[in-house]
Amino acid sequence: MRIALLLGSVLGIVRFAGCDPLLLLDTRATDFRLMQRGRQEPSPEVVIVAVDDASIASVGRWPWSRTTMATLLDRIDGAGPSVIGFDVVQSEATAPPDLESLRGHVDDESVEKVRRALATVGSEDAQLAAAVARSGKVVAGYFFEMDHAVPRASEPALGAYKSVQVQGSGERQIPKALGVVANLDIINKSARATGFFNTFPDPGDGYFRRVPMVIRYGDQLMLPLPVAMLSVLWPDRVTSVRIAPFGVEEIRIGKQDIPVAEDGQLLLNYRGPKLTFPHIPAAEVLAGRVDPARFKDKLVLVGVTATAVADIRATPLDGVFPGVEIQATALDNILRASFLRQPRWTVLLDVGAIFGMAVMLGLMLRWARGVSGALAALSMLAAYLVGSQWMFVTTGIPLGIVHPILAVVVVYATIAVYQYVVQEGQRRRAREAFSRYLNPEIARALSENPEMIRLGGERRELTVLFSDIRGFTSISERLEPEDLVELLNVYLGEMTEVIFEQSGTLDKYVGDAIMAVWGAPLPQPTHAALACEAALSMCRRLVERTQDWQAERGWPRIEAGIGLHTGDMVVGNMGSTQHLSYTVIGDNVNLASRLESLTKTYGVQVLVSADTLAAAGKDFLARELDIVAVKGRSAAVTIYELLGHVAERERWQELLDVFAEGVAAYRQRNFREAMATFGRVLDSHPDDRPSSMYVERCRAFLATPPPADWQGVTVMESK
Repeated sequence: MRIALLLGSVLGIVRFAGCDPLLLLDTRATDFRLMQRGRQEPSPEVVIVAVDDASIASVGRWPWSRTTMATLLDRIDGAGPSVIGFDVVQSEATAPPDLESLRGHVDDESVEKVRRALATVGSEDAQLAAAVARSGKVVAGYFFEMDHAVPRASEPALGAYKSVQVQGSGERQIPKALGVVANLDIINKSARATGFFNTFPDPGDGYFRRVPMVIRYGDQLMLPLPVAMLSVLWPDRVTSVRIAPFGVEEIRIGKQDIPVAEDGQLLLNYRGPKLTFPHIPAAEVLAGRVDPARFKDKLVLVGVTATAVADIRATPLDGVFPGVEIQATALDNILRASFLRQPRWTVLLDVGAIFGMAVMLGLMLRWARGVSGALAALSMLAAYLVGSQWMFVTTGIPLGIVHPILAVVVVYATIAVYQYVVQEGQRRRAREAFSRYLNPEIARALSENPEMIRLGGERRELTVLFSDIRGFTSISERLEPEDLVELLNVYLGEMTEVIFEQSGTLDKYVGDAIMAVWGAPLPQPTHAALACEAALSMCRRLVERTQDWQAERGWPRIEAGIGLHTGDMVVGNMGSTQHLSYTVIGDNVNLASRLESLTKTYGVQVLVSADTLAAAGKDFLARELDIVAVKGRSAAVTIYELLGHVAERERWQELLDVFAEGVAAYRQRNFREAMATFGRVLDSHPDDRPSSMYVERCRAFLATPPPADWQGVTVMESK
């Protein structure tokens, strides 16, 4: 009991004093809670107009002209939004055309016509400013330079908090800006309000979890873009800041409290990953293809999300998160008063939880030992985790997890060691975590059967699959290295997903080739059927994805050959004690690889052996193609093209019957009859490569008959 009291006191002091690594872990735990909570519906009042990749492809390279931006603003404003906030900066003036340079190239009268036209239209900057002024709802965004300042001819007029109460020196906690990149004065003056959109990463891991609600610039405290937009939405509400000796005490919009830390930053209550908020492509808005109801009475944020030019941030829920959606999240949190709150008194709750759990566990372990003691500790942890998660979901207050868990673990471990050394003297055995293998099926099998970690293997009947991209060399020559790597990663990811869906085990990648196995490490009575289903699914998935890749990315068409064989193989860990590879080896593995290679010869997608077809059962439809003796193997094997399921027989019946008739005539040395029969197949299926191949063989045998002992076996001289 004294051990529990001592450890609880020490860990409580550590929590109260603050330990940066542990606090970072607690922050990560809050991230996990957000993920566990799942995606939430965002505020329906917040909409994002995104300058996305499709918009840039349609309209042109970013930045767009001020005329285009003015048109975009007019389109949005015409739909009747409440407020329009720009998460972009128009800081550089548009250079007027040099009319004098035209003289000497065109006549003076033409130059004057151009001058009069420009005077009528006005500059692009003026057009955008006029659109901003017409709207009367625009909040112009800008950003501060925190590390350096670019000299400016004059300071822009920026929106600041009108009501500020300062009590003590807490103002020093607020981030201080050294310079600003603001919109052109003509745009700023036309806007209803202005607000900064700076965000700062957490120093521990670089994730963006917070948004500053106030930044000091000169002798003023400046408004962020979300607060500026809400001050326009609620013009009768006073926006205020109160600063206490320890830092920012509160920020309010009317009666709406915005809970911030001492440095004035709001901890964001993310609703989900990117695209959680509705994104409306800017090009669609410009083209007039957006229902005005989508903007009616909404708070519209305009920002860039295109890959090459976007303000991208890494957040706990998404590593590629648009900066404009961070501003949308802040708007959502304030509108719905749905915050993640970390009031200063939660430290006392954490300390109380640490000390209380340590003492309670110490009392339990006086009577509960061994398995009972472990269950008591786990029950206490589970109760705390469930209770703290309930409090998080209902109140938005993330109680600490790491320190209470650490308290339970340390108290339990210390008392257990004490009991081990002093009272029981029993040995405790530590299990090594099986983390060598990436495949989750293998990892689970190893964790349940540690003896599998030994070198060597066992003989077992398995089904192995090989897959390879056809013409990969020519594809490689047509693509840039970066594009080729992306294509390969996407392709392998899609195919591996199918393999895992059919309970297969990924053995390895070899370049663009895939090797997978069924029936190991865990026995699978239907391993052949699962492998056949996987092969058919891979073909379907590849057809679907290839169409998308061609349309969206301009990639070439991808085709793959797949070979399957079932038989006895050796499966287990191969290598050394330092580096192991769980794999299958044997002659039957090599045969599956040869079958994959033969798909190119026969012009089919999937080849299976007779052994695989027999083991797979009667649910699959296949046509017998040939009897072959592959290189390096004396015994011949009958090979089949896997077509689909028996339910599809009606679709393939004519092809199967006529092709089988041709194969029978071919093996009976009736080459002229066989050639005519395969010709009938080609009449209805002109692209059937096996029939074309048999026609060529028959023609060759009619010219030079095979030897008398010929049994219809095709001998393959190459791999």
